[in-house]
Amino acid sequence: MLRSLISLLLLANLSTGTLLPPVGDVQFFDVTDLLSVNRIPVKSHNAIQPDIEAKAALIMDIDSGVVLFEKNGRDQLSIASLTKIMTAILILESNNLDEVVTVDENYGAMPEDEIGVKIWLKQNERITVGNLLIGLLVRSAGDAAFALAKHHSGSVEEFVNEMNKKAEILNLKNTHFMNPIGLDDDGHYSSVFDLAILTKYALRFPTFRSIIKIKKASITSTNGRISHSFKSTNRLLDSYLDIQGVKTGTTDAAGESVINLARSPDGHEIIAIVLNSPNRFQENKSIIDWVFRSYLW
Repeated sequence: MLRSLISLLLLANLSTGTLLPPVGDVQFFDVTDLLSVNRIPVKSHNAIQPDIEAKAALIMDIDSGVVLFEKNGRDQLSIASLTKIMTAILILESNNLDEVVTVDENYGAMPEDEIGVKIWLKQNERITVGNLLIGLLVRSAGDAAFALAKHHSGSVEEFVNEMNKKAEILNLKNTHFMNPIGLDDDGHYSSVFDLAILTKYALRFPTFRSIIKIKKASITSTNGRISHSFKSTNRLLDSYLDIQGVKTGTTDAAGESVINLARSPDGHEIIAIVLNSPNRFQENKSIIDWVFRSYLW
């Protein structure tokens, strides 16, 4: 009875908005989901908390949203290619995977400081949105990010505006974007707490979940004449932990950074983030291992 009453109140508060039908890969959720009660992790013993050197770090339990480990959680820091999580979200919300993108620029001629890593898309190449998302999230390709941004919004600049609008909708108070790649810029930053919320949102998309755990891939143009092969840079995909992947990132300002989705032997999932770490994989692994040894669900 109480659940029904609260549900009606929530629905009444949302009645001024318009619920749109699903587009692309987006998974809309029922507002009554907000009322569901999930198991909250409880600390089982006082294992020594790892002393990590990363500028910021955080672990969030996915089901409950409870923060289990935190260091400088709200500090605004450079985030490198972790940016591409937001890029992927905008595409998954409004584009179908089989849409065809025409690469209308010679991205291969652009220097690394303007585009980052490339999968070497060819000018006038036609390739699907789904394949570009694989290049974006597995190889962290800047040319894939630019091609998707222009396909989505007509220009990279307008796409960045959409990124910042989405950040406001998700209430990411310590986040601002200047590009869809993660290039260093004074106005381009986020916090580990905001990144946990962003990642949790992205994990609602089945396509996102399936791509982020790919270790190596080969994608082709629609005519099959051009191929791009690459490997993931996430070394924890081969660790003893059950890592479902997410995203790595490295720039001069951001240092070595990584976000991982880890699953416990009982199936509980956590989001683990380190920003600007001298050893991102080891520190990420350390805090994941500590959480799974210290908490019970």
